[in-house]
Amino acid sequence: MRFYGLMVLSLAIATISCQKEASQPEIPLPEKTPRLLKAVFSPETRAAISDNFGSVSWNPSDSISVFDSDSGSGGNKFVTQEGGATAVFAGQASDPDGGYYYGVYPYSNSTSLASTVISASLPAVQNAVSGSFDPAAFLMVGRSASTDKMGFYDALGGIRFTVSESGYDKVIFSGNGNEPVAGAVVISFGEDGIPLCRAASSETSTQISLEGDFNAGDFYYISMVPQSFKKGFTLTFYKGGMEVSRSVCESFVRVQRYYFATVRNADIPSSLSNILDGEPLDAAGTANCYIVRESGSYKLPLVKGNLQESVGAVDHAGVLWETDNTATVVKSGALVNSTVRVKNGYLYFKTAEQFKPGNALIAAYDSNDNILWSWHIWLCDFDPDQTAQRYQGASLDMMDRNLGALSSSFEGVASYGLFYQWGRKDPFMGAASTDGTPMASTCVFDHIGSNSDCTVDFAAANPTTFITCDVSSGNDWLYESRQNDLWTDDKTIYDPCPAGWRVPKGGEDGVWNQVDDGSYSVDTFYHGVRFTLSSGGYAWYPCTGYLRRNDATIGLAGSFADYWTTTTASQTTTTFEFKVGSSDSKVSLYCNNKPRGEGHAVRCQRQ
Repeated sequence: MRFYGLMVLSLAIATISCQKEASQPEIPLPEKTPRLLKAVFSPETRAAISDNFGSVSWNPSDSISVFDSDSGSGGNKFVTQEGGATAVFAGQASDPDGGYYYGVYPYSNSTSLASTVISASLPAVQNAVSGSFDPAAFLMVGRSASTDKMGFYDALGGIRFTVSESGYDKVIFSGNGNEPVAGAVVISFGEDGIPLCRAASSETSTQISLEGDFNAGDFYYISMVPQSFKKGFTLTFYKGGMEVSRSVCESFVRVQRYYFATVRNADIPSSLSNILDGEPLDAAGTANCYIVRESGSYKLPLVKGNLQESVGAVDHAGVLWETDNTATVVKSGALVNSTVRVKNGYLYFKTAEQFKPGNALIAAYDSNDNILWSWHIWLCDFDPDQTAQRYQGASLDMMDRNLGALSSSFEGVASYGLFYQWGRKDPFMGAASTDGTPMASTCVFDHIGSNSDCTVDFAAANPTTFITCDVSSGNDWLYESRQNDLWTDDKTIYDPCPAGWRVPKGGEDGVWNQVDDGSYSVDTFYHGVRFTLSSGGYAWYPCTGYLRRNDATIGLAGSFADYWTTTTASQTTTTFEFKVGSSDSKVSLYCNNKPRGEGHAVRCQRQ
């Protein structure tokens, strides 16, 4: 899908005379005087009305609304008698009582202004114009603090398309998620003066009908409210009032203000079905873990962790495993569609149509089926920034749940999350019950004993292999020299947390050791530890158990837990550790002797 720029328009306003009107003593009326408004297209203006960006012109009798105050009657109507790139509009206006003049094209007596917000209407039935757009559907707005200059900007976006054969008399656009695309709209302005258009809360339409005669090869335009169509869109084609064909795009598509997306031969279904796009997951930065909150199409860049370093020459990609965090194996594709594609440095995937919470791992491969890198997809409807917690006495924000967990509740095991060997970026299955039953996965995980082949690169290329260890390797999955820089206070390429978050610092300066005395307590009923929040309420740390370093089995679920930190000793790593029992409960705010080959939970800290 290609995008083409529309236009930015400058409007110069000149006052030609002043004439006072009579006013009532009780209610002074604003003074309106005849004014000329000279509308000029800027030199850099380009409009997507042809393949070579043809020019845009005013037409004789074009009219615009100029608001000098809040009004529900269309404002002041200004009309031009001449067309062309430059046009002079005539009308009457008073000095603005809100600091700005507001302008709207085209004029409509239903357009209004209230508290700096414009209310207008975009027609749900638009005229098909070969090589251009319906003027009535080309909504532009502007504002100015003086009568000297006003910048007009297009408020809408849309698509332009060709058809492979003539004879159609109607084409209907609709979003696959029933998004409002036309009807009542509201337009506000940012600090930079750029407009933001969105559908109103009522009197909207979920489809746009473009009607007229369609010629093969000509471009036709549909103007609509800018937005993301997370489930794609559909074009339905009619002849003689009867539906004859339908083309469906199931990919994420973003329609931006100021741009028209181009589709050639849109009446051929493959033209839309082959569109490849997705909602970008790296808006906050790249990472080894991305949170997906709802069903849709997504994309992520083919780079390593939080760096911009390419993963290499990717030949194909696929889903390694899925789990819904229970002991029951889900059907392949239940969380993430098995079809994963790569193109132009991005990996594209779709969730299942019916969103299912859980976790998945997607891998990128070279032409020899070697894994180059993998990414943890955390399917969970929560926003870590909105639910971040600060413990009483601490100065750092923490996630409200374990990495990979589906809940922050103290009830049940949905708060357990996944396990990690220290320094590795990829997760392993956590406990699905307090008896240590592991979460079921669509992939069979294996394990090997640590040996000279067990390097950092080996771990990245084998994300489903747990590396067991003993004293011969220093109880580390790395066989030879210890590496203390895999997880550090400066987020590393191997950090498993989402963008904006990191493995927390441990030891005496760690978040858990900052808390006030008496602000945490052991819960022997639900089996975990509560921390009092500075804002009130509690943070919950469940007894997740752990993965034993010698055989990769789960131990002590429901009664014990360690949480990894970045703080290291010569061969061990500091953790937050606790045990919950009827008579031997204990809490260690920092324990400095945990073997790195064990699998423990991670609670991410805000960077």
